[in-house]
Amino acid sequence: MASLKYYLQLGGKYVFAGLFAAIVLYLLFVLRPWKKRALSKEYRARWMLSLWYLCALLFVTFAGRWVSRLPPFTALSLRPFDALREALVSPDNHAQNQMLLNALAFVPLGLLLVWHAQKKEKGVRLYWLVLLLPLGIELIQFATGLGFFDLDDLLLNSMGGAWGLCLGLCYVNLKRHKSVLFPALGVLLPIAAITAGLLWLSARPYGFVPQDFTDPAHGKPQSVSVDALEGQLPGTVRVYRIVSLSESEAEQTADRLFAALDLTRNRNLSNIYDDLAVYWAEHSNVYVWVYYNGDFNLHIPNGLPLEGTAAETALGVLERAGYSLPAPDETEEDRMSWSFHPADGLLYDGEIRVRSNANSGDVIKASLRCLQPGTACYAYDADGLRRALLSGRFSIFDGTNAEQIRQITCQSAEITWVIDGKNCYHPMYRIDCLIDGEQKQILAPAF
Repeated sequence: MASLKYYLQLGGKYVFAGLFAAIVLYLLFVLRPWKKRALSKEYRARWMLSLWYLCALLFVTFAGRWVSRLPPFTALSLRPFDALREALVSPDNHAQNQMLLNALAFVPLGLLLVWHAQKKEKGVRLYWLVLLLPLGIELIQFATGLGFFDLDDLLLNSMGGAWGLCLGLCYVNLKRHKSVLFPALGVLLPIAAITAGLLWLSARPYGFVPQDFTDPAHGKPQSVSVDALEGQLPGTVRVYRIVSLSESEAEQTADRLFAALDLTRNRNLSNIYDDLAVYWAEHSNVYVWVYYNGDFNLHIPNGLPLEGTAAETALGVLERAGYSLPAPDETEEDRMSWSFHPADGLLYDGEIRVRSNANSGDVIKASLRCLQPGTACYAYDADGLRRALLSGRFSIFDGTNAEQIRQITCQSAEITWVIDGKNCYHPMYRIDCLIDGEQKQILAPAF
């Protein structure tokens, strides 16, 4: 995903566009050269910087989607700390960068408000803009379809503005030889509040909060029998997390793949994205894209020396590269797939696919996610599972639609793992059961 440098480069053009717009507004509404007015340098600088900041902020917030001519998109997220928790456990730093920039972008707002408030009677009223401006932006995004209303964005924007206020007040107090304790607390308290909220909501491994599988089309059963599962369910289950590669590990991956083809690495191409690296082989046009989540694409323009099917040949290349893989679940002419298989103490999930193209040769696309075990957590016993099912926390595999389920009779259960949006594989119970007398399979949380 995009790095911090990438975001700064992307926003640079909008900052310059904001400067042009600010100059126009400054001439029309502040300087007004047709009126003979004596304006101090501080007054001019304060308003010029304020207009530049506001114009740049609006361009960065709204112009990207409009210039790209993307269709309107409206969504509403009112769950506090949901996006923040996801950002903190994400294996790449795209989400963390967004979280950081959402806060830092509004720090100048707080600083500028302090500057204006010091020159205005009852200027403390201006501080309400720290809350009102971010709220206005979120509402405009939602109303125009140029973004979506996210409560976490509002929290981060307001916190960034609060930091700016507190830093500005600290400077003013130091200049006046006053205590900086109160404004300093204004920096620390928002951080402490958000940290406490994240800890409270993220008690599970990797910040996972059990998903609610309630489907209104299924309804909640009137009764659930789990007698057959008594004593059969595990006491603990594990959450697994996709391992994120470092830059050196990505280089080692490229070297191992090249060695399997009797090639050596020549160089790597730097990229504005920081979730992948591109490596070329020496004296060859073979190259590999290595993603830091473990996926890679090996491009062989001259074609593969086929040994059986294309997928089997690709698997042979990977085995020579040192990838010890279990037997795949499915094998096709150009595809092999794995579903949560253990190997060498780790777990693999994904597929190997070979794509042939007359112009670019063969591409081995390996999406093998290497997983590491997280902290074990207590699993639902039969009674806990019964309560979860009674509350409607399950999904039916074949998508049965029934307005009202009367009786669920559980027969057997096994653990399976489901990947969520935070790249965590969390345990679920796959349950064979009778739903109103019909044989079905359902998926329900295991902890």
